[in-house]
Amino acid sequence: MYNDEEAARPYARALVQAAQDLGCLDRVREDMEALAAQWKGSEALRDWARGFHSMPRAAHRETVDALWGDTMAPPTVALLEALSLGGLMPAIPAVIRAFRRFADKAEGRVDVSLVFAAPPSEATEASLRKRILEAYGERTRLNVSTDPSLGAGLIVRAGHTQIDGSLAGRLRRLRQAFAQ
Repeated sequence: MYNDEEAARPYARALVQAAQDLGCLDRVREDMEALAAQWKGSEALRDWARGFHSMPRAAHRETVDALWGDTMAPPTVALLEALSLGGLMPAIPAVIRAFRRFADKAEGRVDVSLVFAAPPSEATEASLRKRILEAYGERTRLNVSTDPSLGAGLIVRAGHTQIDGSLAGRLRRLRQAFAQ
């Protein structure tokens, strides 16, 4: 069965590699964010992409070049041509998501989120921010938010790791322990 996420990975991985080889990963990242905005903002683009496979093969490159050739880096245009020839234009959102993950990994970026039950004091936030940057490096993207449903405490998410120090998390673990 067809899966956009699985289909997207090799294309995204190849795009990151090509952009690194050519020294234009930042430019390609900008292209992918622009493409994401275009996809989100244009129902006409989404409709066109779903019907794109019905075009004659010769028209694929010409159409992609006419739409993006003057505005996007060559690796991005090559990706769009490959997607169009493969009938995978509807997978663009999945390719963008996979590209972000692979590019972040290639650049050593880590997303860390701190979810507090209540807004933290400036001193608490500054202290945690400093410790996280020391642990994960300067390329860390830190997102701080609040979720009153936690009751108290906080949840820290870094990559695929989660540390739940919230009251809600403690109560959930306690319920699970008693249920066994």
